[in-house]
Amino acid sequence: MLRFFVSILLVTLLSGCASEEFELYHRINEAYDFEVTHCDSFAMVTGLGRGENALADAKLSAIKQGEEIQGTHIVWLQIDQGEPTRVVAVIYKCLL
Repeated sequence: MLRFFVSILLVTLLSGCASEEFELYHRINEAYDFEVTHCDSFAMVTGLGRGENALADAKLSAIKQGEEIQGTHIVWLQIDQGEPTRVVAVIYKCLL
């Protein structure tokens, strides 16, 4: 009987974790412009977000674009928190 309850508890916990859709780790680092002076800037990206998590969604969109082009750092240039929320950033590739 105890095994049954432990099994149900584990299944419940695992299914709850599986339904969360967020990433805890990104290959790209947020930086300030003075931190990337030794790096090559090679792209600008934009992000767009709406609703309750508009800023987070807009930033995540830009970060994903930067990761797709294999950038290592992102520097935010502009954040417009209107409706919709927009962000603009520069992607850098730093070879340390």
